[in-house]
Amino acid sequence: DTQESVKLLNWINCDINGDEMQGVTVSSDGRITGVLNHWDNANQTTTTELVTLTKVPYDSVPHKETLTLAVQYLDWNVRSIIDFNRKSDTVRIEVKDYSEYNTEDDYSAGLKKLTTEIMAGNMPDLLAMNGMPYAQLAAKGLLEDLYPYLDADSDFSRDDFFQNVFKALEVDGKLYATCPSFSVQTVMGAASVVGDTPGWTYQQLNEALATMPEGCTPFSVYTVRDDILQTCLALDMDNFVDWSTGECHFDSQEFIDLLNFAALFPESFDWEKYEYTPEDSDQSRIAEGKQMLMQASIYSFEDLQYNDANFGGQSTYIGYPTASGVGSMLNLTSGFAMSANCANKDAAWEFLRMFYTEDYQKNIGGLPTNLNVYNEKLKEAMTPQYQQDAEGNFLLDENGEKIPISTGGMGMPDGSVVKFYALTQEQADRLGDLINSTTRLADYNSSVFDIVKEQAQAFFAGQKSAEDVAKLIQSKANIYVNEQR
Repeated sequence: DTQESVKLLNWINCDINGDEMQGVTVSSDGRITGVLNHWDNANQTTTTELVTLTKVPYDSVPHKETLTLAVQYLDWNVRSIIDFNRKSDTVRIEVKDYSEYNTEDDYSAGLKKLTTEIMAGNMPDLLAMNGMPYAQLAAKGLLEDLYPYLDADSDFSRDDFFQNVFKALEVDGKLYATCPSFSVQTVMGAASVVGDTPGWTYQQLNEALATMPEGCTPFSVYTVRDDILQTCLALDMDNFVDWSTGECHFDSQEFIDLLNFAALFPESFDWEKYEYTPEDSDQSRIAEGKQMLMQASIYSFEDLQYNDANFGGQSTYIGYPTASGVGSMLNLTSGFAMSANCANKDAAWEFLRMFYTEDYQKNIGGLPTNLNVYNEKLKEAMTPQYQQDAEGNFLLDENGEKIPISTGGMGMPDGSVVKFYALTQEQADRLGDLINSTTRLADYNSSVFDIVKEQAQAFFAGQKSAEDVAKLIQSKANIYVNEQR
């Protein structure tokens, strides 16, 4: 009658993955019945369950200690929460999904509500860190250091994992979130143009761009100013903001160089009037000298072969320009943190430790942080597969060599397909070098970016110099950062 929605139940808090539920029916007595189909990627098998939910009095079921987990949206990790709740006899994780507060007019309403509650002292026991200001929360003392729990756990050693990933997550030498897998966000260029050594400054990028044909752009036709500004800011956020001390460095030459670099890109891209042609693809533009670089993300071993295909030859993961080091950054998956005021920290660790185990990391996407799992998957990716006849005998080519077969492929914008084969030792070494040289965590702090974006418009419009705008940003950011400490 009121045309209002009323929540009747929450799938995950009934230990059910709603995304896997099929054929749901509601009986006249209120029981809900459905079929769950769960795909196990590690074993390549499907498990089917018949599920019936019955509404019963609250006092009629055994009760467990509840730990609250705040998330901004439920992703594929919902299965991990369900598995934990089904196995634990004493504790259960209760999820509060703040994306329910988002509206068509404000897709960040849930994040704002969660952040406001946290700053007001209403901190959940556990927190999914996707989109959250990780360094800010850690420096404020709201998160629990996980190193003591990891070190005390007989099943783990820090040496079992990529140390650079832990290093990227550290705040003042402490680890505040889980990191079972990751991807590397970086920039590629032809070795003949950018050299074969990763890492360069804004000046070196501009010098390389000057050697390209007239009209050549750094990145694709779709890349706009705010995208570059936000990405490069996320890369160097820890150089511009120290949440522990409250110091900001937006009046530095490095930030002024960032503003000048962002000014090379158009303010916007007209998607409504744009008509795509294969000539606008990265592959075509790079081949024709219209584009020098390509932004790339390494999420799997196959990504190396696909990215290289865009350059048709030897390429270098040069990274984004930065004043020091290699301008690549880590994007982490399943970043869960424990509150410093968690009601039961030992129980919370029992949940969090699952993300470090080999069994868990074998069954997820991305590059695993556990070295045993990584090396096992790498060995599999480097093992060639060959054509065989019906009897299992290897087929040979005209030179008497076994014929390799593709393990898959991915389409290119021009209609061609990049076929994936066993990874070479050279490719494996390049990936290893890229991973181990990446020590920065992508820090997309939306509040700081909003300050930068708002004040930078005067520079982009030609009303103020980059130096003057940097001083304004320094002043406003300094006030904001210290208000939030």
